[in-house]
Amino acid sequence: MAFPAASREEPGAGARFEGQVAFVTGGGSGIGLAVAEVLAAGGAAVGLLGRNLERLRTAEKKIVAAGGEAFACPGDVRDLDSVQSAVAEVEERYGPVTFAVNAAGTAMGQKYLCDQDEESWLRTIDTNLAGSFRFCRAVVPGMMHRRRGSIVLISSAAGKRGVPANTSYSASKWGINGLVRSLALEVGPTQVRVNAVCPGFTDTEMVRDESQFGGDFMDSVRRHAGPPDLTWERYWRSTVKSTALRRLIDAEEVAEMTAFLLSDHARSITGQSYSIDGGLP
Repeated sequence: MAFPAASREEPGAGARFEGQVAFVTGGGSGIGLAVAEVLAAGGAAVGLLGRNLERLRTAEKKIVAAGGEAFACPGDVRDLDSVQSAVAEVEERYGPVTFAVNAAGTAMGQKYLCDQDEESWLRTIDTNLAGSFRFCRAVVPGMMHRRRGSIVLISSAAGKRGVPANTSYSASKWGINGLVRSLALEVGPTQVRVNAVCPGFTDTEMVRDESQFGGDFMDSVRRHAGPPDLTWERYWRSTVKSTALRRLIDAEEVAEMTAFLLSDHARSITGQSYSIDGGLP
């Protein structure tokens, strides 16, 4: 039986993504924006999807000002038609999508399960896990048809370990890691690869702004784990101090790992979920 050869970059090639097209959700801020910037700096034309058009436009301008190519596409991973339309728009503008990164996600509404309402639970699963399905559903058929493509889903360290007051978030991220394993087996024969990156606490707006999690989260933690005067900053700093490196992860570090997994340098890596957590115990 003859097996297909792994694709390789030309020796001496400059930028890793020169002339290629990338599609990044959650591209208006945080990890998604960092990924888009790295891919654009590497030569890719990048389609940015997100719900906040103003943020997307700002990200687009930032990338273009740095000499890259980017295009903002408003959309929502909670709506399959929305994601498919955005992919079609990017491909009409730039050509077939070769690299795809889903960085869209939410951590809002997290509480101890005994306090958790069903609406918040389902919203987290719908955005993080079902959103990853919709994202993959939008890009995978074209990649399989062309027999070329690489996908990275941004998961979380919480997708590999239990986190109190994060049951729905952890469940959604564990689900993403399972999705990666199974989808990689499905698309592997067409030379399409799928991986995940699992960051720990990353220095983004989500960590710096307590409202990204919501006050109910800390109320639930204080009620069940204490102490009563625990603040959000003390909470995340305590978690960071428990890691080997004792610092927040930089969004750029996550972006560089993502870029590596997308690139031909990782041409034999698929179905994996890589931790970037500073050495969580």
